[in-house]
Amino acid sequence: MKTWQKLLIGGASLALASSILVACGSKESKSSSADPKTIKLWVPTGAKKSYENIVKKFEKDSNYKVKVIESEDPKAQEKIKKDPSTAADVFSLPHDQLGQLVEAGVIQEIPEKYTNEIAKNETEQASAGAKYKGKTYAFPFGIESQVLYYNKSKLSAEDVTSYETITSKAAFGAKLKQVNAYATAPLFLSVGDKIFGENGEDVDGTNWGNEAGVSVLKWIASQKTNKGFVNLDDNNVMSKFGDGAVAAFESGPWDYEAAQKAIGKENLAVTVYPTINIDGKVVQQKAFLGVKLYAVNQAPSKGNTKRIAASYKLASYLTSAESQENQFKDKGRNIIPSNKTVQNSAAVQNNELAQAVIKMGSSSDYTMVMPKLSQMTTFWNESAAILSDTYNGKIKESNYLAKLKQFDKDLAAAK
Repeated sequence: MKTWQKLLIGGASLALASSILVACGSKESKSSSADPKTIKLWVPTGAKKSYENIVKKFEKDSNYKVKVIESEDPKAQEKIKKDPSTAADVFSLPHDQLGQLVEAGVIQEIPEKYTNEIAKNETEQASAGAKYKGKTYAFPFGIESQVLYYNKSKLSAEDVTSYETITSKAAFGAKLKQVNAYATAPLFLSVGDKIFGENGEDVDGTNWGNEAGVSVLKWIASQKTNKGFVNLDDNNVMSKFGDGAVAAFESGPWDYEAAQKAIGKENLAVTVYPTINIDGKVVQQKAFLGVKLYAVNQAPSKGNTKRIAASYKLASYLTSAESQENQFKDKGRNIIPSNKTVQNSAAVQNNELAQAVIKMGSSSDYTMVMPKLSQMTTFWNESAAILSDTYNGKIKESNYLAKLKQFDKDLAAAK
């Protein structure tokens, strides 16, 4: 076990570290890095410039320098775990990586001061995304959910409240021949089934092997003969939207500009997911909610508690109301704030995309905070295969229940 791991596990729980941070550490300077007054920061790709002002403010207030490096969020876990001691002190990550980083001992519970601030200032769903097994390990700065994009020259606001109305008056597009489980698997949530239990942290808590789960697979299979449904793939979503082959599809904020370009800003509208009729029951279609986070990696500080404290302070600055407002207003970023005050600002209130995402992320009626368990790797692969094979007719209806029961067992046994 490396020295820094012994430190974190043996004596530097955050409860202890936070009480030490205010003390003078003459001995700690000997074990600190070659440049203890410089904090390495990994920000999302394309975000470096948008953080310039807040980083300068932190440097002035803290007397620490910050080395800002753009890094791909989805690879945060992989890069940090490879060698924590040479990785960033502070880094951005999608919340679903949190559990594995905590289990690996890479990140620790944050000081109580910041936990209280997050609970007070951030939305309930965003705060949940920063927690693992009841403890807060990171700082939220944005939320992300799929929403419904539609062409308002073809469909009215009333039409898009119902999937059945959309597909009777125009065409809805989605990827079912080759399923993206992130987009499609939450259909099981819509009928009351669970993914890793109520809070997404129970390994034995997936229960798709029931009649409700079977009804979802029947619905998936039925879309192949639905005249109002158009199967899409990764390469033709915008072209089909642009040429009118589909009038509505579901995606996240990352597709907003492309959707505007496809049909014209004047024709694009964005709203929450529609209701959907599955097995004769009208239910609210649900999605996964993603939470954007900043976390602190103590390893590069090599026991220097002042630098660790400064790293937490930097994470707090990066996720403050001021910073979140800036990230939202920055063109091309489309980061929907998780801070309640910023969500209530005029700029956010008057933004159609933001309002749709915020409503989707407002409660479990519309979304589930994506689980953080390492077993999600198995979940993505196996659920996508079942859903795709169902649409493509590779699974007989008589085998639906058995397939789903085996899926539940596979997840419970996954590591």
